[in-house]
Amino acid sequence: MTSPSDGWTHVLRPSAHRAGRIVVFPHAGAGAQRYASVLAGLPETVEVVGVTLPGRERRAGSAPGTTPAAAVEGIRRELYGLAPAPTVFYGHSLGGLLALAVAHAGGHCDGLVVSCSQPGARSRPRPEHPGPAAELAGIFARHRLPADALRDPSLSPARQVLAHDLALARDVLHAVEPFRLTVPVTALAGTEDQLVPPGVLPLWARFTSGPFRCRLTQGGHFFPFTPYGQGVLLEELLASLTAAHPAALAR
Repeated sequence: MTSPSDGWTHVLRPSAHRAGRIVVFPHAGAGAQRYASVLAGLPETVEVVGVTLPGRERRAGSAPGTTPAAAVEGIRRELYGLAPAPTVFYGHSLGGLLALAVAHAGGHCDGLVVSCSQPGARSRPRPEHPGPAAELAGIFARHRLPADALRDPSLSPARQVLAHDLALARDVLHAVEPFRLTVPVTALAGTEDQLVPPGVLPLWARFTSGPFRCRLTQGGHFFPFTPYGQGVLLEELLASLTAAHPAALAR
């Protein structure tokens, strides 16, 4: 039996009168607890469930690093075991790609909201030096990590976690290319984002046959962690949950 410290998911905020659920998929290097304050403004009838990858927060005792297949299956299996409720997946950056992959794998998802998340590998510029190793080195360079970050023992634990998450992001970027959902998808981006250009935002439409909308807002890659950006995010999460199940928040 999996112990709570080993599980991929846990309830960040329970709801005694659950009318809906938000599942939050954090960005590279972060854990779900980072989003507790960001989502604190949701109605009390909305349960918040967080996804935690190995190597951080309550899973700090596990070595960082995983594969797309292991992460998706582990998360999907645990979400499947939750009590049924109208559910929206929310992912930021790497988390948006993981949320898409879990939704495609059959995780119960009535709507997907992503912020500052690259819409697949085809939306990225062609690398100057093609190949998996060169591609990963380029990603590391943009985050000020050495090319051998996965094998560099001098890096701090937090930087090691970030390196492994970025390697996962590289793999998931390619894995999601053929995925198509049927649920509504909302894509958000900051106008000053230096990591994910706002111009690629409409490309998220190709991942669903259902309704799609995109929204630009002021701020950079971490706009949801600003007071204004937090308000935008909460508005869009509630709109997605209400659109999926109009009666979900009527209590």
